[in-house]
Amino acid sequence: MRLITAMVDGGDARAGSFFLSHGLGPAYYSLGRGYSIRARVNAALNSAEAQERLDTVLQAGLGFYDLGDSVAEDDRTASRIGDSATNMNGQLFISHASADEELADSLTDLLRLGTDLTRERIVCTSLDGMSIPVGTMDYLEHLRKSLTSARLVLPLITPAFFDSEVCLIEIGAMWGMRQETFPLLVPPIDFPRMEGLLGKVQAAKIDTPGDLSRLHDIIVRAFGLRPDTAMWEGKKVQFERKLPSLLKGLAPARRRSAADFEEAVERGVALQQRVEVLTGQLDELREQNRRLLAAKTADQAVRALAPPDEIARFQSAVRDAKELMDGLSRAVRTAIYEDHANDQPYRPARPSSEAADAERALRQDLLTFNEESGYFPNDGDPTIEAALGALSEVFEVHWSPDLKAWFRNNYNKNFTASSQPVWEALGLL
Repeated sequence: MRLITAMVDGGDARAGSFFLSHGLGPAYYSLGRGYSIRARVNAALNSAEAQERLDTVLQAGLGFYDLGDSVAEDDRTASRIGDSATNMNGQLFISHASADEELADSLTDLLRLGTDLTRERIVCTSLDGMSIPVGTMDYLEHLRKSLTSARLVLPLITPAFFDSEVCLIEIGAMWGMRQETFPLLVPPIDFPRMEGLLGKVQAAKIDTPGDLSRLHDIIVRAFGLRPDTAMWEGKKVQFERKLPSLLKGLAPARRRSAADFEEAVERGVALQQRVEVLTGQLDELREQNRRLLAAKTADQAVRALAPPDEIARFQSAVRDAKELMDGLSRAVRTAIYEDHANDQPYRPARPSSEAADAERALRQDLLTFNEESGYFPNDGDPTIEAALGALSEVFEVHWSPDLKAWFRNNYNKNFTASSQPVWEALGLL
């Protein structure tokens, strides 16, 4: 207790300076006006404990306040118990898009019944009994007051969240008032997408059981609750069973991220390359048709229908395939090789840069994944479809023995579709 007492006696400015220097300023200043310095100190220490660095902060505090170098157990205990005013006042503010009402409803039930937090202490604007009261004249002002008095803000980050102007206003207000927050990410939203909006903050994923338990613990500490652990576990299991159907019913995003735009540009480039390949083939057919029309005898007609020089055709097919494969990452090229040449999935070692590359390609829908086998090229993607078509012109054509002899003489390898050295020699891997 001596460290907390020293912080209170040292005044608000000194305590605030200490917590700001240790990344806990938002937690310290999260309480609105009227709260004591002790309440602010306990809010910051609760945040440090949630981040699993309470002992480090307490040790630094002893040095900052010249109290020696031993962290007393009563300091840890006091920081966990907190000021009664901190725990008894304030609400849980669930920021969510109105399109996600069903998900918000199920999550609120889980938190209310699993943590013993009463309905009166939850603000969830789409749910009866927890929303803005009927007859409220200034909707945004009511939201501002609710956020100001919130003990913890829980943004439910979904695709629809990014489309909601009210949600974005709430996020801006939350940061402006330095409220304690714990974002909950909902697939397909991932951490990089969330960081584009909120920066690097502590967050959780709704489809990760351990993360739901972290959220439970944070709420319990923030509001000084004593819930029934068995009740929480039972409600969590029920929620997890229902979650897949809730995720399927989520409203799709109307706005597109910069990453989505870049992916569309890449696909457009691949399609343009495929158009150029087909245009070249069309020009060859037109030339062949011209020769056929110019033929005067049956023998001339046969020669007109004969294919161009076989080596030139082979080299042209390889150039087309290489151009399309060069636009793909190493992981995608390898997955195409394994599937096309060996009829098996791609299994990169984990952890490795190859595995990370494959995960990026999976997010771009260039690969598919089966947990029991591995990665496969997504042949429904236009980019992959174009590459597979070009590779077929190289490996699935019946080349003559003369062409294969030429290949062996030039590349010092037998021409075999399943040979990795052949693919590498042709620049396809």
